[in-house]
Amino acid sequence: MKKLLFLTLFFLVSPLRGGDEPGFISLFNGVDLDGWDAKPGAWEVRDGEIWCTGASEERNWLIWRGGQPANFVLRLEFRWDKGNSGLQVRSDDLGQWNNFGYQVEIARRDVMGLWHHSLLEGEHPKREARWLMTTAGERADIAEDGTRVNAKLEDAAEVQAHYNEHAWNTMEIMAVGDMLIQKINGVHFATLIDRDAEMSRTKGFIALQDHGKGCIVAFRNLRLKETTSK
Repeated sequence: MKKLLFLTLFFLVSPLRGGDEPGFISLFNGVDLDGWDAKPGAWEVRDGEIWCTGASEERNWLIWRGGQPANFVLRLEFRWDKGNSGLQVRSDDLGQWNNFGYQVEIARRDVMGLWHHSLLEGEHPKREARWLMTTAGERADIAEDGTRVNAKLEDAAEVQAHYNEHAWNTMEIMAVGDMLIQKINGVHFATLIDRDAEMSRTKGFIALQDHGKGCIVAFRNLRLKETTSK
């Protein structure tokens, strides 16, 4: 627990670093979707940015095929304009551009800060604990038996005010051991600590979500640094 507390405090106070990022690799070449797996017609590159076209009626994910990171720092910029989207980490590929696992919400301001488990069936016995795991300003702790306790660290609306709709925002995701942290525009939004013996995930795919039905969202400057849990 001391190690988790130290890592949490270090990450919350450490700034985003621009231009000086030793150990990071770029996940997107700025030209095309080489290295990514896209549903035809659902995603495209415009002016060095990845855009969801809004053409797909069905939910789908743009999946990075460069590996399945376990412990890492992921940095990117994103812009939300319409519909519902998300960033998937440590997730399973179910085929047909569907991902199962941890997702950070990307949508309108009042739902930001959400960690949830995508594509969890409505009848799943742990759906209540895992579907909507956090909101902004929270830390969620999931025990080995799957029970969840949430701690409110800050007022949700005050945290969400740091996010800008219809504009570019930065996001940083840290995954280390059983802890996942999300920051937006340098501000801590939510932490998830998942020790569930059955459902916790230690590695998996990174993917970008198009929820279908006219979703408009964009991403750029995606960089990844793989780390260790020690």
